[in-house]
Amino acid sequence: MSQDRSSVMLVVAGFFGSLIAVGKASHGNLRDNLLAVSAGTSSAYFLTPVVFEVTGIAASQQTMSAMAFLLGVLGQRGGEIVIGKVFPETKTEG
Repeated sequence: MSQDRSSVMLVVAGFFGSLIAVGKASHGNLRDNLLAVSAGTSSAYFLTPVVFEVTGIAASQQTMSAMAFLLGVLGQRGGEIVIGKVFPETKTEG
């Protein structure tokens, strides 16, 4: 049960980190915003344990949640960069 709660906390923290970053950098494009939030949430969930394993930092629930939040914010920005490369916006001559 503790493992399930830990996983939920990582997802929630990463999700809210992504939402805050999307709110600051929103471009009004729903598809890009949804993909950026999912990228931030996914990176927080999957990369938080990796960060603690690689750095050797002792991980409490609070520190893991804080790192998941930060990775959610940063992962969302990384997702935006990738989305911009995969789906470039067309410029219209006006």
